[in-house]
Amino acid sequence: MKRKLLAVLITFALVLSLTACSDDGGGTSTHKNSGLDTSVKRSTDMVVSSSGALDIQRLSRTETKKMGESGTWTIFVYMCGSDLESESGLATMDLQEMIDASQSDKIKFVVQTGGANSWDNDLVDDSLTQRFVIQNQTMEQVEETKESNMGSAQTLADFLDWGVAAYPAEKMGLVFWNHGGGSITGVCFDEQNESDSLSLIEIENALTSVYPKMTDSFEFIGFDACLMGTLETGNMIAPHARYMYASEELEPGYGWDYKAIGNYIRTNPMASGADLGRVVVDSFYDACAAIDSQNEATLSCIDLSKIDELVYAFNDVAKDMYNATANTDILSGMIKGITSAENYGGNNKSEGYTNMVDLGSILKNVTGKVPGTDKALAALNNCVVYMKNGSDKSESHGLAIYYPLAIQGSEELSIFKDICVSPYYMSFVDKMAYGSDTNGEFAGYSDADWFGENSLYWNNSYAEVEGADYWSNLDAESTGDYNFSEDESAVSFSSPPAINANGMYGFTISSDTLDNVDAVYCDVFMDAGDGDTLIELGLDDNITADWNTGKFEDNFNGYWVSLPDGQPLATYIVEQGDNYNIYTSPVMLNGVETNLRIRLDFASDGNYTIKIIGAWDGIDEETGQSAKEITKLKKGDLITPMYYSYSMKNGDEGVYEGEAYTFNNDPVIYEEPLAVGDYYYSFQIDDIFGSSLYTDFEIFSVDANGDIFFNQQ
Repeated sequence: MKRKLLAVLITFALVLSLTACSDDGGGTSTHKNSGLDTSVKRSTDMVVSSSGALDIQRLSRTETKKMGESGTWTIFVYMCGSDLESESGLATMDLQEMIDASQSDKIKFVVQTGGANSWDNDLVDDSLTQRFVIQNQTMEQVEETKESNMGSAQTLADFLDWGVAAYPAEKMGLVFWNHGGGSITGVCFDEQNESDSLSLIEIENALTSVYPKMTDSFEFIGFDACLMGTLETGNMIAPHARYMYASEELEPGYGWDYKAIGNYIRTNPMASGADLGRVVVDSFYDACAAIDSQNEATLSCIDLSKIDELVYAFNDVAKDMYNATANTDILSGMIKGITSAENYGGNNKSEGYTNMVDLGSILKNVTGKVPGTDKALAALNNCVVYMKNGSDKSESHGLAIYYPLAIQGSEELSIFKDICVSPYYMSFVDKMAYGSDTNGEFAGYSDADWFGENSLYWNNSYAEVEGADYWSNLDAESTGDYNFSEDESAVSFSSPPAINANGMYGFTISSDTLDNVDAVYCDVFMDAGDGDTLIELGLDDNITADWNTGKFEDNFNGYWVSLPDGQPLATYIVEQGDNYNIYTSPVMLNGVETNLRIRLDFASDGNYTIKIIGAWDGIDEETGQSAKEITKLKKGDLITPMYYSYSMKNGDEGVYEGEAYTFNNDPVIYEEPLAVGDYYYSFQIDDIFGSSLYTDFEIFSVDANGDIFFNQQ
């Protein structure tokens, strides 16, 4: 049954059809997949001299003038419902919160709806783009037109152009409501238009189009969406708002508490964006805690007037990072510091990659390797007015930044070059991409694309990078496929992988390439019994490692995380904390593909507990859309384990399904001994350039006594 939004109090007032932006001030039709209108000057220009000096030039007003009466607020909500509404009714819930809160003439929520295949209420029509005004506990429809793509810059520009003219206020806010994917894929994925989303440049273009029609900035721009709390986002919207509210991580639960927001403004109409930001953060965190989802939560209020100071300080650090690539020892320490930093959205084989990494965590981890980190950290802390983060995100500092933990191809880097906050950081990322294609050899690298008058960095023409063949090569290398037949890597062995006299499988990295090693994992496979197919049980860090000598050996005990019916789960590391690990496991949940999030807590006495946290759909491979939350399992849910499979004959990959298990409402699971049989063991060696080397398989057996032994040849 559809929900009725206080039907007695709601009036319908269809007034006019939606108006488009005029030609002289218009936004641009800028879909990610259909190119950008390059005739529109950007509101921020990052100008790079031939010496690499950075000059940030932004649109600014010589004077500001309030656009409405004292104490009035208008919060514009760009509500792209998507599956959050069509499957769960979450947009309807938030509309109800706005209605419950708006008991004042001083505050209006002005909402544009679209982007969902269906709506869970009697007011919003999925075949239309509609606009509503919510005030004094009344939701009034004021305009409608045919369905428009909510992932289009033009649709956003139309809404803002109309909204600031029709409903100006002393303080105005803008909220993007939907899924988020981070700096590369953006926000507001329209499920009626192939999940097209608003990129950061599209958001900037729309804001720039309405800029001449405003005499003041938005008090805040917020993202009620996952993963949008990034330095790239803040840098793009800095000319347009005083504050940004956004989350580095997923937004668990039901997102923001609009009743708390509206009630606070009603009693505090003269509040600043910083004051309101504390309420947004606190009420969001409290809502997460109410459903026991606070551990992963993050939300920050950012002072955008301080962004320039941070960008300049970070550019200085990035310059030294780039220059340090010539020193393998320093480079190795930097990359290990980055890849071990707090990161968001999964970033693993099963769930996909966002490549969003906490900026403060990076700066802390590279301190001592490059200068200037203290200044950059101070500037970051100065930007972050207020934030809260859960216990599992203790190393969050308020803003993330893009780093290619796993490069997803040339398109990703092409997007990044036009939003990256630093030319030196762009060249650093580009040089590492070059190194991934050349096994760490930098001799032929040129940074000519990023510095000087012909720089393609932040180029208004959005030109393609010429001659960067390694970007195109990444398209073929970013599939996540196994590579057991080739040994191209920046890593070599002084003692190759073999079973030693003690029956242990191991190897020794040569001293001249040990600095190129980022991480080593064990990769375990089951034999499917057909003489060809191997079924992957996943990756783990349970190995013996001596990073001084480069000697690595297996430490496998024959146990694996399993469902209560004995089926092992394919598990991949998501996060490694001081006293816990988070894993993910691909499964079918009630017939739908998703991932189980699993937490292993280590106790001081050496014991540990393993619990299923919930299910998360991960990052959509085609669109980059992030699922919004980790959902709790319910008694009776059917869990069917899924495994990646590999053919030893031709290298083909596939998916293998286990048997359905009925969840009994107990989230505690255990490591169980593997069944009697033969298994295959390999090491995955990740180098600092983003490539992975798999060692040859060795077979080990589990006997009836539970003992394991490698089959020495």
